[in-house]
Amino acid sequence: MNRLTAVDLHDGLAVETVVYPYGTVCISSQAGCRMACPFCASGRKGLVRSLTAEEMLLQVETAPSAKRVTVSGIGEPLDNFDEVARFIALCPLPVSVTTTASSTELLKKLLLLPHNGVMISIHGGTEEAHKKLVPKAPPLTEIYSALASAWEQMSVRARKRVGLNYLPVAGINDSEEEIELFAQAALKFPESSVHLLSLNKVPNSPFQPVSHARRDEIYQLLRGQGINVRRANAFRRQEKGGCGTLWLKKYID
Repeated sequence: MNRLTAVDLHDGLAVETVVYPYGTVCISSQAGCRMACPFCASGRKGLVRSLTAEEMLLQVETAPSAKRVTVSGIGEPLDNFDEVARFIALCPLPVSVTTTASSTELLKKLLLLPHNGVMISIHGGTEEAHKKLVPKAPPLTEIYSALASAWEQMSVRARKRVGLNYLPVAGINDSEEEIELFAQAALKFPESSVHLLSLNKVPNSPFQPVSHARRDEIYQLLRGQGINVRRANAFRRQEKGGCGTLWLKKYID
């Protein structure tokens, strides 16, 4: 089972951290989030403030058995770029980062840091679907352009550490057209991987996950295109293990 911990900060806020049984600790980079992704609980009250690198290290210290870190909890890491970059330099464990690419210029800088992986939340084949799920992110064309620009400066090893996240949501981005267009874009970055996520329900959200059968069909469609696609494991599919389920505790105590 995943271990959920509320980490108290100096000003009365507390951010949730998840430790997965396979050795990864998921930490937050901000208290709240401005991105307003409608399926996500983490930014329901907007952004309160960014965290310091030391506050991110504090979250890691709650998981002494962890082997690696993912900055994919509450917040948009690029909106706190300097502190996230400092955290990557200070952290004794390998660090990966998940981002909506809120700034394409900072995305390029992040990709060139000595990280353990950068996961970019795409969630759509068309601009329409992408905008519905990640409303404050730049257009897909700008995100892919930034990725292509950095790609030329990255080694093959670094390219293999880039992932494109796709969260299938029933009736939004699960059509054949959406998947095909996303696959065409992903194929331009052949060393990267695609992470097929699972939607974890959060309170008062109208969004529904696709069926297990449909998720498997999407997986096979992407594999059939020659894409290195990975499915969310059982721990990520738990109630407190997936995309958008962590809370800024000040608002629910």
